[in-house]
Amino acid sequence: MPELPEVETIRLQLAEKLVGKQIVGIKVLLPKQFQGEVEEVIGARIIDVGRRAKILLIHLDNDRSILIHLKLTGQLIWAPKTELPGKTTHIIFEINDGRLFFNDLRAFGWVRVIRGFGDFGDFGVEPFSKDFTVEYLGRVFAGTSRPVKLVLMDQTKIAGIGNIYANEALWEAGILPAKPAKNLENLEIEKLRNSILVVLKEGIKYGGASAADEAYVKPNGSKGKYQEHFRVYQRGGQPCWRCGGLIKRVSLGGRGTFFCPVCQK
Repeated sequence: MPELPEVETIRLQLAEKLVGKQIVGIKVLLPKQFQGEVEEVIGARIIDVGRRAKILLIHLDNDRSILIHLKLTGQLIWAPKTELPGKTTHIIFEINDGRLFFNDLRAFGWVRVIRGFGDFGDFGVEPFSKDFTVEYLGRVFAGTSRPVKLVLMDQTKIAGIGNIYANEALWEAGILPAKPAKNLENLEIEKLRNSILVVLKEGIKYGGASAADEAYVKPNGSKGKYQEHFRVYQRGGQPCWRCGGLIKRVSLGGRGTFFCPVCQK
């Protein structure tokens, strides 16, 4: 599933292409993936493209917003009007100078029209916001004995972090993914906060991570390159870059979890 850096990469590219443009039509080829009334957005002009957690927000000039959640295999591809839809294209946004294709192989994603531009959903603090402090993380961790990795991935606590960047941040901070969150000391929490920001910024810098299935691509069709810089994720059995120990893979909360048993404590 695309995480904060992947969705932010998509947001940046779409903002460049869409802001100021008009939605002249929408073709819904798979109705279960579109929630709301098409008529509410046709003719509206796009005034901003935002992001909350892992959800893309397209703000319109008629007090409406289009929310897009890509889930596991969703894609947003920008193309000229002459471009034909693909086999997995389920929604087509007709813009005055092009088309935005919503593709989704497994059809778990969704597009939703809402009124207004306000907050929605039960999401926690955004990592790049001023509220993402050591004190905030300390309060989040203090009340639970859950593994710290699972707390990082809890969208009601911290918005946008998923499996890839939780693994990467914990290696960067030298913390075991299974360590009970309430056992982290203040210095560890500070290191982890800084490590989260480091790996998220790197993810954006490299355009996100495209896995072997190539489900995630940017709106221009190109792949992300963060997978070429993974510290531990998908590196099971390979040497740790920091200490030379072998990276181990286990399942934690049903997700593949990668760590160095030597230098992560």
